[in-house]
Amino acid sequence: MPLGIVIALPNEWGYLGPAFHSHTGGTLVGRRSFVGRLGTSPVIAMVGGVGKENARRASAALCDTHGATVLLSIGYAGALDPELRRGDIVLSAYSMNDRNEAPRDEDLEREDRLRGVADASHEHHVYVGPLYTANRIVARHEEKNALFTRTRCPVVDMESWAVYSEARARKLPFLGIHSITDTAEEDIPALEVINPFLKSESPWRYLRLLFDVLKRPKLFWDMAMLSRDAKIAGRNAAHFLVSNEGRLADLARDLRALGAAAKPSAAAAAAFSGAPTATRPA
Repeated sequence: MPLGIVIALPNEWGYLGPAFHSHTGGTLVGRRSFVGRLGTSPVIAMVGGVGKENARRASAALCDTHGATVLLSIGYAGALDPELRRGDIVLSAYSMNDRNEAPRDEDLEREDRLRGVADASHEHHVYVGPLYTANRIVARHEEKNALFTRTRCPVVDMESWAVYSEARARKLPFLGIHSITDTAEEDIPALEVINPFLKSESPWRYLRLLFDVLKRPKLFWDMAMLSRDAKIAGRNAAHFLVSNEGRLADLARDLRALGAAAKPSAAAAAAFSGAPTATRPA
C-alpha cells in the first residue's frame, strides 16, 4: 500500500517529482496523479489544487482509490517564525487551524522521530514544528507576526490541515515536508493577480495572468521575485528529499506498517473534518 502525497501546485511537483523517481500516473478525481517511490515504499502523488477543500478531496481519493496508508502534505509554505529563512525545510507531524484540536500522542511520538531526521540532515537548515493552515494567503508581516504569537506554529500554508484531518479521522500517520518561500518579515506582493490565479480552474488563467501583468509593468518585477523565491524553495526541498531519502524511507516504512493496521472510514473522516460524506469520492 502506497504513501499518498498531496501537493497544491504543478510547479511544486515539477521540482519534487524527480526526488520520488516519479512518472505520470494519469488522473484521479479530475486531477493529475503520479506514481513513484521513496526508497522501497511506493508513492502516489496528486496535484490537488489550492485550498483545504481541494486538499481534502485529494486525500480522500488517495485513501479510497489507492489505499494510501500514510498521508503527506508537501510543498511551499510561508514562514511565521522570524528565525526561518527562504529555502529552509520544516518537518511536521501535525497541522493546526482555528479549531485547535490537540495533537494525538502518536503525533508527538512522530514529531520526535522527525527531530532525528532533522538533526541528521547536515546539508540543510531543517526545523520541526506544526503547520498552521489558513483560509487565505497570509501576506503581510504584521499578520504573520500576530499569527506566530498566537499559535507558535513556525509555518503557514492553505492545505495541510485538510490532509492531516483526513489522516487523523482514518487513524493514519501524517507527515508534512515544506520549504519556505517567504520569510516572516516579508510582505507578499502582487496579491491582486495571485489570488485570482490560484483560485481559478480555468485553462485560460495563465493568459489572464499575462494580460494583467502586461497592463501593470511593475508586476513584472514582483512576479520575477516570486518565481525566484519559488525556485529556491523548490530546489532546496528536492535536494533535502534526495539527500535524506534513506532516513525518510526508513520512517515511511515504519509508518506504512502502522497505517496498514488502520481501517479507513469515509464517514469518520467526514465527521471529523466537517465535510459531508457525499462530497468524498468513493
